[in-house]
This record gives sequence, structure tokens and C-alpha cells, in this order.
Amino acid sequence: MNQRATALCTAALLVVASATAKVLPIYIEDNHAGTFYWLAQKLDLDQPCTLILFDAHSDASGIFDSDNIRNALRNVASSRDRQALLAHWRSNGTVQCFNWIEPLMPAPIARVIWVPAGEFSTSEVDKRKQEATALLDGHLEAAPRKSGSLRESYVVSDFHNLDKHINPNQPLVVTIDLDYFAGLSATEQEIAFARIWNFVIERPNLRAITFAISRPYLKDEDEAYRLLELTLTAVISLPTAQVEFEPFQTVANDHSNLAKESMINGKKLPVFDLAQAPQELRARILSERQRILVGHDTTHWEQLLGTWNDEAPQLHLQVKDRQPSTDKVWRILADQPAEIELVAEPWTTKSEKIEWFALTPKYLRCNLTDLSTDQVGFVANAASRPAWNELPIDYHDSALPISKLDNLFDPQWHCGSLRLRACAVVDGKIRETPVLELRRFIGTGFRSAITEQFGLPYLFGSGELSEDSDTGPETNLGADCANFVVYALRRQGQRVPWSDPKRLREDLDLVTRSATPGTARISAEDLQRGVIVHLGTHVAAVMEDRQPVGILSENDLVAHQLGGAPEILTLGELLKERRKNCFDLFRVPPPKSAATLVFGGDVMLGRSCAAKIESGIDPFAGIVPLLHSASFAAANLECTISNLGASAQRYAFRAPAQSAQLLRRSGFRAMGLANNHALDFGTAALEDCAAHLVQEQIEPIGVGKPGGKTYTPSFFSILDGKRIALLAITDVGPAAGHQIAAASDRSGLSAAIANARSHANLVVCLVHWGGENSEKVTDEQCELARWLIDGGVDVVVGSHPHCVQALDFYHGCPIAYSLDNLVFDGASTVESWNRGALLQIGLNESVQVSSASLIPIVLEDGLPRADRLQKGKTLSSR
Repeated sequence: MNQRATALCTAALLVVASATAKVLPIYIEDNHAGTFYWLAQKLDLDQPCTLILFDAHSDASGIFDSDNIRNALRNVASSRDRQALLAHWRSNGTVQCFNWIEPLMPAPIARVIWVPAGEFSTSEVDKRKQEATALLDGHLEAAPRKSGSLRESYVVSDFHNLDKHINPNQPLVVTIDLDYFAGLSATEQEIAFARIWNFVIERPNLRAITFAISRPYLKDEDEAYRLLELTLTAVISLPTAQVEFEPFQTVANDHSNLAKESMINGKKLPVFDLAQAPQELRARILSERQRILVGHDTTHWEQLLGTWNDEAPQLHLQVKDRQPSTDKVWRILADQPAEIELVAEPWTTKSEKIEWFALTPKYLRCNLTDLSTDQVGFVANAASRPAWNELPIDYHDSALPISKLDNLFDPQWHCGSLRLRACAVVDGKIRETPVLELRRFIGTGFRSAITEQFGLPYLFGSGELSEDSDTGPETNLGADCANFVVYALRRQGQRVPWSDPKRLREDLDLVTRSATPGTARISAEDLQRGVIVHLGTHVAAVMEDRQPVGILSENDLVAHQLGGAPEILTLGELLKERRKNCFDLFRVPPPKSAATLVFGGDVMLGRSCAAKIESGIDPFAGIVPLLHSASFAAANLECTISNLGASAQRYAFRAPAQSAQLLRRSGFRAMGLANNHALDFGTAALEDCAAHLVQEQIEPIGVGKPGGKTYTPSFFSILDGKRIALLAITDVGPAAGHQIAAASDRSGLSAAIANARSHANLVVCLVHWGGENSEKVTDEQCELARWLIDGGVDVVVGSHPHCVQALDFYHGCPIAYSLDNLVFDGASTVESWNRGALLQIGLNESVQVSSASLIPIVLEDGLPRADRLQKGKTLSSR
């Protein structure tokens, strides 16, 4: 491999990458020459593609001795060198808006199809081709081009005949100059834009789209802003689009005919100015700022957004008296009432002219793969990517009852997924909300995660989806038949990889082969975990065991997804539809733990608890059987085991010296010290406390170690030499510098997680966070939990709020947001203070999580015991 190939192989070669990553790159700039500079950086210059040009102008002018440009592009040593070369050309105006196509021909652009604006006869089309190709080959005689004439590679077509000219087997790049719509009325522009846009995004071989605003060729600023808003609205409707917008990029030395004419007349060419954008456009950009990438002059961009942001309060949506899951989705039982609130910040601000919108799937089925129709006939002619339709909701109050949305959920079961946004006038300014995702579900466990997916499209190849840290159907865009099931498994804490019907068998337990209706037995426990009907190339989830109970009969209900949105039907109907007489029956494996981890919440052994210890009472006596049955136990130590130091704080907790011995006897092998009480009596007392623990062979976590940092993970052997890693951090209390591990040091924490990940089979992080005496999980907790798991943590264990918070799963990883108190006196009349939980983690032989549950405990006078009323039960997850 030569130097150039070696250096460029790491670049984002657009034609190849977009086909495999399911991402559609979209680029927007004022000057159409910007498309050249972007494509020349992104395209594989040796991969032929077709360019479709929607433009009022042919942009076909040739460049004198353009082989110099082609050679220079190919003879750079690295992607960075090519970028510098292009920046130099841009600053000199080497390539202009009227001649940007020719330097990219005949490779990577092997063919151009120009679609002029308007309706044309055959003779008019021929005339435009003659004019365009004359420009294209204009310098051939004076400066021969190595590839010779490009006349046959430049095609002109009206819109109605465009499809005839497209080679379905060649990658396609589309560029749209907004002057294509110049001069039309606003309504006509919307209609014409929608016609072009729908045609473009449905091309199966589409690899990229670029837009040129072309302000000098538009009627006025209002037309430019209106067309840009149409463009942004369209591109944002594609959830797999990667949108690059360069509002401040320019191309120097414009010597187009229009520029020359303006100079002769003593006029300045109009310049696109985003800073003067109208309120509607500002609102759309602000609400979608996370989707829009700006690479040039980012300081100017952030300043502009900041100025707009400060003009009026911001809006967001929330479900009243509820909270979202870790994945930012709001989940509600299908039969429960709820209100979606439009909230202005500050909350005293009144919103006016409120409009609500629902985002619904534009296509019910999509083929995300590059497989041919012959290979995937059941999704033949399906759309190539998901997209959203924006539907207005006839409601204008700030609190939207969910009953007003019933017609947008599954008509029979009233469950499924829906996205909402709203816009309103606040302090005289238009504001839009970010999108809120709402999911209604039926039942609990596996089946609830199945029903929350109703309404989403069938996406063949959904396992290849990727958006930020989310993959597969966890992007919340849809699923195919196997991943429809896998998503439900992952929501319940099963870390099953995205799959297909064949591979899915490996993650399930076989109940029986070649079963027929009425012959296979099923149990209520199996239904709760998940029962799967396997038809070879298709799968379905059993939803309801009808009479006769305990036997899978043809009248029992199953859910599946194939060729459209999910549906529930009887087993008999499914078999008839799939032309099958029998099926294999699988179930989600019951938890089989080769080892068990137990984690507790806040352990405070001071005050009256200290007096009990000194009188000979073991504070852990009520839960010792649970702790001793575990392979490993740990908790958060919210006190200091030391006689050193003094404290003026009202709440400063000192534990007796024998506390460390009691912790060891109870079965604890580690205690987290990263919390807001670690330094109650100063640094010397903290170090003395850690020493007491070490003396009893208990590992102190989250504090500085000899030769290590506060973040340094501790490792513990489990199952024949396999290891778990444990970290502890705090997100509350004063910044402790080098003394205890703080969540705020993301860089240090990230390095510690990477270290743990490389030396252990499982990584657990104890986190002290959240608001005291609140069952509500804060946005900050959710963000940190996502960050930890995205960074490599497998289990997150929370403490500090002094009440039990939700057990949730993110990407299949358990998050116990708060386990409440394990040993803690001081609030005997507060029920939430005295009802805690232990997190029990089951591990398989590979030391991967096989189960996660909360075991309820009760505190009596500050000391824990198993909750006899809840014996054998676990607390529900959210």
C-alpha cells in the first residue's frame, strides 16, 4: 500500500462508510463551490458515483488545465494534507460555484445528471445539454484533459424522466441548489421542495446530499431564510442523517458572471447572513442544535446561538409528576392517565400561541442493508432509511392530556412509541422544544418492553444502526423481527447482542422442537421472562396464555414485527400467515448464577448505632444470611472509623473502632469511602479509617492508595481467578481534590474505567449522588449513569438519597440509582428512610451479569433486617 493510500485509509471515505454505518451525510453551505471542497475531502476519489444536480444553472464550466487539480488531490500524503490544500484553494477561489463539478470528473463523479428547474420538451432538454457540455469541454483545445471529452458523462433530464437515467447499482450523490426554487411562491416552494426531497431520500443507493443556499441568486433574504428552514426541517426528519452546516464559510474571489455584472454596476453581491435569521428559523436551529455540526468558526456559531438563546426563555416538554428512564424515554402504562406539560424556564413565563406536533414514521418498512431485491424480496421496494412525518395536533393548551393522542397509538392496545414536540411564543419570541419520546406499554417485564415498540417501523438490518452511544433498536427508530425481541431482552437486563433469527437461538433455552398448537407447556414465570415462537426465519413473542392455561394453543396471543409496525395476533393466525404447521419454542433462560454479588446502600455506624455496637449488638445480624450467601459484598461507608480529628459540622458521623471487624464478619470485602461524610473529621481520620478497613482485609474504595490515585480500581477474584473491578466516586459534597474520587474529574475517571476494563471481566462503580429524601432520579444522575456505562462500566450502584430509587437498565446494564439506607438511624418515623434495598447481581461463568434485582429490607431503630412481608419478592424496575 503506498503512502497516500495508507494515510487516507483512516479518513471517512463517504461512499464506502455511509453504506455500512447507516449514516447519511448531509452538507449545507451558501456557495455551491462548497460542495466541491466537501466532496473532495470526503469522497473516495477512486470510487465512481453518479451526481444528480438540482440547480437553475448547469455549473458545468470547465477549469483551464484542471488535471493539475485532479493530480494535486491524489498526491497528498494524508487526509490532513488534503484538507490544508482544499483550504488554500478555497481562500484563493481556485474552484468556483460555476465550475466545481468538472475537477471531480471522471472520478469520483463518473456521471452527472442535471435536472434544471421547470418543465421542458425534448428539444429544450437537448439544447440545455449542448450548452452545458460546450462549457464542460470549453478548454479542451487549449488545455487537453487527460481523460478527454466529458460530453457523454453529462446528462440533462427533466424531473419526470429522471429515474430512467439513474444506475441503481452505482453510488449516488445528490446536490440541491436552492435557487432551483427561486421565484416561486412560498406554497409552491414547499410543494416543489417536498417533491424533490421525497424522490431523493427514497433512492436505495444514496450516499450523500449537499445543499447550496446561493443567496446571490435568490430574490431576497426572506426567500433564503425560508428555503433554509425548509432544508433544515427536511434533513432533521431523517434520524440517520449527519448534518453539517457551515453558515460562515466563504469562497474567495468570486468571478461568476453575476459577480462581474454587480461589479460593473457598482453593487455588492448579496451575502447570506445567518445572524439576521427570522424567529422561525432561529427556533428550529436552537431546538435541533445537537443535530447540527458546525466545523468552521465554531466560536462565532456558539456566540450566535448564545445570543438567540438569551432572547427569551427556553421551552421543554415533560410528563407531569413522572420522570424519564435512563435512555431519556418517558414510559407510561397504557391504561394510566398522564399529561405532557410544556414548561418554560423560568417557569413564571407564560407561553402563548401553543402548537403541538407528533412525529410519526414516514415509512412502515425500510431496508437498511445493501442486499439486492433478490436477496431480500420481503422488503423489496422498501424505503432505504427511516424518516419522520410531522403531524399537527389540534390542541393549544400548555398541558396535553395523553387521551388526546389515543389515535396515534396502536388502535387496539393503546400502546407504542410516539415522539412529540411543541412550539410557542414566549416573551414575543418563537421557541421550539426538543423532541420528547413517549412510550406506553402493557403489563410488566419482557412483555412490557415488547408492547412499547408498537408503532415503530420494520427496519431490516436494524442491528447495524448507531446513534451516539446507542446501537440497534436502542436508537428507538424501529427493529426487525429478531431485534424486536432482543430489544425487550436488553430492557430487562439481558446483555444479548443484536441478532437475527438464527443467532438468537444461541441466547435462548429450547423448550421443544417442532411443536404444534396445544402440545407445548408454558408457565407464568416463563411468560414474565419471555417465551419465543421460532419459525426458522421469523420469531414472535408470546403475549397472553389464554384457555387452556399452561398450554400454548392456537388462541394464545403472540406479538411480532414483519414488513410493518408490530402487531398482536393469535398463534393460529401467525402460523397461517407464515404457512407453517409447527414451530420451535424457546424461553428466556431463568437466572443461573455461578456467583452472586450483593451491594448495600448507606452504612452509618455512628450516633445511636455506635452505642448499640459498643453494647455488643451486631448491626448486620438481620441480613447476615444474605451477605454470607453472596460471593462478594460491598456498600457505602458513610462514617469515619477513627478517633482522630474533630468536626464542627452538625452531621458528622464517627464509628467505634470495632466497626471494621463487624463489617468483615458480616461478609463485606469492600466499602466505598467516596461520599460527603468521608472528610467529616479531616484527612488524617479518613486515612486512619481506610487503614482500619485494610487491617480487616476490607478494601477501601474511592480514596487515595499508596502508589495510586483515588480513582485507582480495586480488583477481586471471582470464579477461578476471574476478576471484578470496583470503583467509587462521589457527585455530592465539597470537592475533595486528591483525597476522594470525585465524579467531576471525567478525564481521571475515564482512565480509571479503561484500566479496570482491561484487567477485569466485570466493572462495578459505586456512585454517591442525587438529592436527599427524593425518589426522583435527577437529570444529572441519568447523564452520569449513561456516561459511565458508555465508558465501560457494567453495573452502577447508587447511594445518598436516603430512599430507594429506581432500578433501571441501559444498554442491558443495571443501574440501581439508590439503595437507601442499610444502617442509619435518625428518622424513625419517615417510612422511606427505613425501607431500603440490597442489589443482588447474578453472574454467569464468564462473570457477566445474568440477573439483577432489588431485595427489600426494613430498618428498625436504624438496623436492617430482611422484609418479612416482602419475602421472596423484589422491587420493580422502571
